[in-house]
Amino acid sequence: PSLGWTMVFPPCLPLILVISSASAVVSQPSLSPSSPPLACGFGFAESAAAFSQITPPSAARALPSALLHYPTRRAALASSASAAASGLLALMSSPRSASASTSSSVPSSSAMSSPEPFSRGQKVGWGIVGLGDVTAIKSGPPFWKCDGSNLVAVMRRTPGAAEEWVRSVSPSIAECAGAEGGGAKVNPYDDLDAFLSDPNLEAVYVATPPGSHLEIARRVAEAGKACYVEKPVGRCGFETRAIVDAFQSKGLPLFTAYISRAYERTEAVRTLLANGACGDRVTSISYKLRGSGLVRGMDTKELPWRVRAPQSGGGLIMDVGCHVLDRIDYLCGPLLNTDGSAENKASPMQEVEDYVELRATVGGCNWSAVNSEGAAVECVWDFASDSPLDELIIKGPGGSLRMAAMSPSLPVEVLDASGKVIQTLTFAAPEHTAQALIQSVTDELRGVGERKCPGRGDNAIRTSEALDAVLGSYYGGRDDGFWERAEMWPGNKNKGS
Repeated sequence: PSLGWTMVFPPCLPLILVISSASAVVSQPSLSPSSPPLACGFGFAESAAAFSQITPPSAARALPSALLHYPTRRAALASSASAAASGLLALMSSPRSASASTSSSVPSSSAMSSPEPFSRGQKVGWGIVGLGDVTAIKSGPPFWKCDGSNLVAVMRRTPGAAEEWVRSVSPSIAECAGAEGGGAKVNPYDDLDAFLSDPNLEAVYVATPPGSHLEIARRVAEAGKACYVEKPVGRCGFETRAIVDAFQSKGLPLFTAYISRAYERTEAVRTLLANGACGDRVTSISYKLRGSGLVRGMDTKELPWRVRAPQSGGGLIMDVGCHVLDRIDYLCGPLLNTDGSAENKASPMQEVEDYVELRATVGGCNWSAVNSEGAAVECVWDFASDSPLDELIIKGPGGSLRMAAMSPSLPVEVLDASGKVIQTLTFAAPEHTAQALIQSVTDELRGVGERKCPGRGDNAIRTSEALDAVLGSYYGGRDDGFWERAEMWPGNKNKGS
């Protein structure tokens, strides 16, 4: 899905079907809602014989027609054709790394690095699209509190809403600007084109619900701006890949708001794992959540957008579960062989699922804190339960770590091999949970420091595809605008609710 296809005839090589604009690895694109996934990975130095072993001729013929079946895919193909050609030239002119072969290892999470510095001045001129609850405390204030960051523009479609938001935050902005001896004026907009034309705008934070991310992200890329997108980046893997492609094709920086990657607590867990808290490897990872996971915006009279598929892409698993899956990815490695089930057990007012089970194994990579390849992963989310629980356990032959996954500050317990708690780490709660990651984005755009922001497009794709794998049976496939056909979802027992 969302891939550019180019037929290439090198003088000394058999016919090669080049997939994607910047990578020779494709991770399980679905041919259609009912067809099995096709997994193929290859380097340009591999022969046509090797390609034929991983891609049967019938599947190769079926892919283009399947991709062209849906209007959104036709648009994606058109937008990525030039990217595929430029990506091919770059790949053929540079050596291939071992991670681009057919092995189970995944390239580094920093592979999609952005140009540096991107910003023209000493401070990045930021704008925000969408001014909902996520921008109130979690992620709005960092754009005027981070070093090297200026909030210069905001946009919300409701007439007058952006002006009101600016008035409400002006005292805080003025206080921060006063401490530094000046600050930028924040311009409010209710039109996206006018917002993107703001002369001081360099980078955009997309903070709307996921249902509008793809459209807005493409407009941001067309305007030549850097972008930081809320999670989940798309409603499904297809949309997430399309967003990543939109920025890759133009050589623009894209960052994703998996904020737990920048928590002090997460780095402490990485250090514990690297120092052998679980032994020399991780053998199993388990997670259980009961209740809503403290998600915001659920106390409304109308059905919240987080459980409306056209806006969210599914149930609370999309808003809550994506964080946990991404954290496992960051600490231990990518999820492979993902499967599971989803159902609506006890939520008659919603059509989406409220209970999800996931099973997977951890693949090899070059960013895990400790060797975790082959570790078994089991996760359960029961959002309808009234007995709250949030527990992530990472085990190895020498001990285990136990913690709440949905927190930036709750304690982390270290247990020995017998299950006895031998150490408890505590953390201060950050005032704005997204600030550490937004600071890393801003630093990278300015070319400050050596470390890249850990929230990229590639980890967002992996998380989206893991969610698709476990939710696919409930929705009857997730790559065809499934949110528009709720009456056809095999798992939907509340049709018309």
